[in-house]
Amino acid sequence: MNQIGVETTQHVKLNYNPAPVGDRIIAFMIDAITLLAFQLLVQFAFGIIGEFNDDFSSYTEQNQWVIILIYVIPAFFYHLTFEVMWNGKSFGKWLLGLQVVMIDGTNPSLGNYIIRWMFRIVEITFTTGMVAFITILVNGKGQRLGDIAAKTCVIKTRKKVKLTDTIYSELNENYDVMYPSVCELNDEQIRTIKEVLVSKKTYENATWFVMVQRTANIIQMKIGVQKLESNADDFLEQVIKDYNHIHSS
Repeated sequence: MNQIGVETTQHVKLNYNPAPVGDRIIAFMIDAITLLAFQLLVQFAFGIIGEFNDDFSSYTEQNQWVIILIYVIPAFFYHLTFEVMWNGKSFGKWLLGLQVVMIDGTNPSLGNYIIRWMFRIVEITFTTGMVAFITILVNGKGQRLGDIAAKTCVIKTRKKVKLTDTIYSELNENYDVMYPSVCELNDEQIRTIKEVLVSKKTYENATWFVMVQRTANIIQMKIGVQKLESNADDFLEQVIKDYNHIHSS
């Protein structure tokens, strides 16, 4: 599958793979279970209230719109609401580390979310997902029909990492901080630096060098370093170590 370039908040572009079909199916099942749990909870609540209040029970029987309002509508708009409010994630997608993005890596607009949601009704709800499943397998970018129409795709943002791949690293007790101003950075920025450094396995050396140099320039300006005394990658490694030491002490 073709990789999707996503630009981070630090304006560094990283490549992500389209979400595997298996992960999307599992996310779909998790969302289905979540909706079922919600519906059972509503039924249980209505039953409990009805036992203690005959007027409420007869009222809901006579006014079916109440059940539709509380029971059907939230389920119908579940995916659209979650993806709009939660940056392209439903509960299932969040658990699996999946996210809806535009093909160019930017965030979808409300219109994009609505388009892919409208197609969901046809290719997933009415066909039990078979149309979507076949389309994703055939398409090279992990898109179903709704994604193609909305120019979106679902990417895998979460990778299996070891401790050494995270923002944390083990340091000597006598460690001396070289750049105290790294305290102005945050975990997200350090994580981006780490992703850029470990992406050396993914990119050609020339491409990786440009990414590292650009990241180093951005971080250099943020922490007020006038001149680098080492290579860009060594500087970024030092920034990570300094940040770890400051926040662990």
